Amino acid sequence: MQFTIRDLLSIPLFSTAKLLSANNIISSQVIESVTVMEIPVEDFIKKNELVLTTAIGCGNNPDLFLTYVKDVHSSNAAGMAIAVGGHVQYIPEEVIEYCKSVNFPLIELPWEMRFSDILKVILEQLNSWEQQSIDKADTLQRELLKLYLDNYPLEEVLTFLSKEFQMEVELKYKEQIENDTIQQISETSYTDQPAIIRYDNGKFLQIVPISPLLDQSSSFLIFKSRKLNAKPISALILNNIVTILTLWIQKEMASMISKNKEKKEYIKTLLNGSWTKKEDFINQGKKFGFEVDLPYICIVGSPEKLKEFYIVHKKEHIHEMEKDFKRTFSEILENVSKKLNKHLIYTFKRDLTIIFLECKSSEADREVNHFLDMIDSYVKKNQLPTISWGIGENHTGNLMFHLGYKNARTALEIGRNHKGPGTRNTFASTGIYHLLISLSNNSMSTELMHSTIGAIAAYDKNNGLDLINTLSTYIYHQGNVSQTARALSLHRQSLLYRLRKIEALTNRSLNDPDDIFLLQLCLKLWSVRFENNDSYAVAE
Repeated sequence: MQFTIRDLLSIPLFSTAKLLSANNIISSQVIESVTVMEIPVEDFIKKNELVLTTAIGCGNNPDLFLTYVKDVHSSNAAGMAIAVGGHVQYIPEEVIEYCKSVNFPLIELPWEMRFSDILKVILEQLNSWEQQSIDKADTLQRELLKLYLDNYPLEEVLTFLSKEFQMEVELKYKEQIENDTIQQISETSYTDQPAIIRYDNGKFLQIVPISPLLDQSSSFLIFKSRKLNAKPISALILNNIVTILTLWIQKEMASMISKNKEKKEYIKTLLNGSWTKKEDFINQGKKFGFEVDLPYICIVGSPEKLKEFYIVHKKEHIHEMEKDFKRTFSEILENVSKKLNKHLIYTFKRDLTIIFLECKSSEADREVNHFLDMIDSYVKKNQLPTISWGIGENHTGNLMFHLGYKNARTALEIGRNHKGPGTRNTFASTGIYHLLISLSNNSMSTELMHSTIGAIAAYDKNNGLDLINTLSTYIYHQGNVSQTARALSLHRQSLLYRLRKIEALTNRSLNDPDDIFLLQLCLKLWSVRFENNDSYAVAE
């Protein structure tokens, strides 16, 4: 532990001293050195240094006195002790109020206390505390090394440290720490060294940064005080702890990288359906926490315009952008699966999010839509890009992963092309497009399509009459002239003129059910064939 303001005030020499502010932090306010300082302050005060002063030069000028105290506080001093009765007869009320407002320890000393005596006793205490820290750091280092050599898991080491210091101890990555805490750490201006974040209730966090290893993000060792009068741990001890903990982190990282590689290969096998022995496949899945023998349905999602979205949000590096999205979306998936108490298997493949949701075939539609409703709600809350979804519901069941994935991806791609981005499509709902795509690649179907409505498209191109859309709208409204005219904002006679023109160009009757069927089929083939064009293409 470290020498603090509370330890200072407990020394008999300071029995007549008065603490005027910041009583709630004196147990955690560390003193690392002591100095005698008068105005001007300039750059002579070190961080966590106790300043002794007679305030000579301030006299009866409260404004100058306040400026002096502010300068000392802004230098990150541990506190300020002012001798009263000589050069100043009292400490101005505005100075005391300022120190209270910024939680800065201000101590009033009687003029009779000699600074030489104060310096002597503080330096003795600091030397004593430093030697204790060295001894403690050495002992702790040996104990931690033994735990490492005995292959203790990192969780048990953190438990050991918690008992040793009677504090809660956690290891967290930067992404796991709340934004306001990160902001407080950065504001301390010494983020490469242990930082203390204090709270109004007298408790505090002591945060020790751990340099990132390989391509991993920064991590922090966090000590949370349990008792009101808990003392911070010395930087020497903390740095020694981090040095040893780095060994565990390196070992766990190597293990994690190896396990992630195995996990990727397993999911690759799952998606390809290329396993050989069913029992071995099921048992291997349990190694990664997957219960693959349960019934699952596959859902494939794709964020829309992800790159543009993050550029707007000032994240221009694609690699960081993808990591940020995957991390946030993984948290969303984990939260939703816990709330629904459902098993979940998910992975990311290029720009796709592949999800297998545990659900019964009879409840697939309801459960999947409820799941996606919750996901979309979190996506909106986290201000993530809109996501298009494809659902392979035709293969809900045990060990049907590869077929479910194939159909879900097909539903996603066809749904996005024909119904637009941000939509939710099942394999069954896109069935008509499977047939149309197949027919569009058939030469006979293509020839029939062009011979039937090619003349309409050519007429549209030359005259700008939009007969293709007129025919499509007329068929959609089941031949109702009034409804079609309203939908197209056309006069009834203008619509009738167009319909007669369509019959003349196609040589088909709009009163013949067979001709209507053929025209509708050719329109759908036309839309599939030229779906990516800005306007309908015309065959030459």
